[in-house]
Amino acid sequence: MRVLVTGGAGFVGKHVLEWLLCHGHDVLVIDDFSTGRPSHVPPGVPVKVADLTALGASDLIKVLDQFDATGVVHLAAMHFIPDCMARPERTFDINTRVTHTLIEALASHPVKRFVLASTMDVYSTDDRIHTECETPAPANVYGLSKLLSEEILASGIRRGVCRSAVALRLANVYGPDETNPHLIPDILDRIARPVEAELVTGYLGATRDFVFVEDVAAAFGRAVTVAPAGLHRLNVGTGRGIPVRLTVQILQDLLGDLRPLREEAARFRRFDRASLTPDVQAIQKLLGWRATRQIEAGLAETISTLQKRDKEARRAA
Repeated sequence: MRVLVTGGAGFVGKHVLEWLLCHGHDVLVIDDFSTGRPSHVPPGVPVKVADLTALGASDLIKVLDQFDATGVVHLAAMHFIPDCMARPERTFDINTRVTHTLIEALASHPVKRFVLASTMDVYSTDDRIHTECETPAPANVYGLSKLLSEEILASGIRRGVCRSAVALRLANVYGPDETNPHLIPDILDRIARPVEAELVTGYLGATRDFVFVEDVAAAFGRAVTVAPAGLHRLNVGTGRGIPVRLTVQILQDLLGDLRPLREEAARFRRFDRASLTPDVQAIQKLLGWRATRQIEAGLAETISTLQKRDKEARRAA
């Protein structure tokens, strides 16, 4: 296939590109490098450097025609929730309006499959395992912006702009190459620079499903290459909720950090929820995908990769 990947220089984008290239597909990246990194794009992969909010449907039609795209993976987004809460207009501009512009462009250049990076934040804050059949009830701007994009995708299917449309509702993605200061990279950074006698954190009582980035990339790869016709909304996770406190403790154990762990109420965020765990049976049945790494193995692999890169950088210096 010939796959246009928006946000291909980002955290998930890097690994999606690697999966697609490894499986023999051609890719074109659109990214403005506002958070993505040029080093995330493999050598030889064509890149159109552009802010998608500044492009109209006619601009994207030219890109799709010139590349002769047969599939789209739409990753470009604002997804660090504190930033989304602070800049709601920009969040809707990037996360929702750009999706609409892409669908408008595809009316003139239909593709086989369109895959949208959505989020588990489309679900309510109820403390239970979430399934795709429940009614969405987002509690923050980020979740709402993605739910609106899912509805735009549904309209695209009705209009025939693609034969298959997949909204992948991601759980908490982690791994090397993270570009936003989410929990795991923040803790890793603070363990590497232990300036406090205690490891002070925000709310530790939550439960999350942490899913390794290479597994997530495989989900996108499967979705854009084998998803059947129609609209599909699918949870992406391990199906296993892990206490945040335990996740931090695993990181401390792996890195030999013996400091006591203490949560501080001043660091709590008003949008923190008690749990966010998906049911993942639907994606296993539809795409034959399942996460291969549980949290312990994924964290160990993340740390090993980062340590290897650090050694290589010191040798090169």
